[in-house]
Amino acid sequence: MASRWAVQLLLVTACSMGFGEALRCYTCEQPTDPAFCKNITYCKPKDTACTTKLVMVEAEYPFQQTPMVTRSCSSSCIATDPDSIGDAHLIFCCFRDLCNSELGA
Repeated sequence: MASRWAVQLLLVTACSMGFGEALRCYTCEQPTDPAFCKNITYCKPKDTACTTKLVMVEAEYPFQQTPMVTRSCSSSCIATDPDSIGDAHLIFCCFRDLCNSELGA
């Protein structure tokens, strides 16, 4: 009887503690080519989102813009509307492990 009670107590304790795993996101602080922004970071416990910010960088001749990204963990994320006019940096949000590997993911 006592062992059954101990097992139930352990199960309740384990469930209430959660799995103890932090959200993981791809991160790069400086604007980076999307193919190379693949650093995996364990986020802080308060972080609930992975973000990707699209930054257009002016290139030298032939003066084309090159898409670059910054990626990070975030405690809150407000995505921009990709169809809006005038946004200098588009922000994409997602809410599961390693979900910010692509734009708009």
